Amino acid sequence: MTNLLILGAGGHGHVVAETARAMRYSDGNPIYNKIDFLDDLKSEALGKLQDLPLLKKEYQEVFPAVGDYGKRLELYAKAKRFGFSVPVLIHPEAYVSPSATIGEGTVIFPKAVVHTGATIGKECILSIGSLIDYDCVLEDGVHLDCGAIIKGSRIPEGERIPCGMVIEKQKEMRKR
Repeated sequence: MTNLLILGAGGHGHVVAETARAMRYSDGNPIYNKIDFLDDLKSEALGKLQDLPLLKKEYQEVFPAVGDYGKRLELYAKAKRFGFSVPVLIHPEAYVSPSATIGEGTVIFPKAVVHTGATIGKECILSIGSLIDYDCVLEDGVHLDCGAIIKGSRIPEGERIPCGMVIEKQKEMRKR
């Protein structure tokens, strides 16, 4: 089994931790043996973000779990620089097509759907109930809030799509 260190112990970090805890191998065993946090402000954290290189022997994987894309990307780059693996975290209640491509550091929460041939970049957040239709592309750092739907579109790097927003053919937007 693997140990996971989550960078950020705020609300998003806790949802990421729950997703990681829910993940299982096909034999039912948990993927992660141990899950801890690094955070500069939260007392529940194992240590501060600057402690990351000191924990390389104990933790094999690191997951940047902050809402701000710029900060996520910075933490991702730091984790890679120190030789950590950055996993893709997919909640078991999400559907991800076998033909979809998912980039490192992306988290997919329960009830999200990533359909046939979709391409999801690194460091993306696909919140509860979000839907990415076939052949869509989410560039790096895209954050889909709850219930956002992407159909026939390419979403540019770092975009945040609000709850319930439907985007069809790139520019056309309307509330559900």
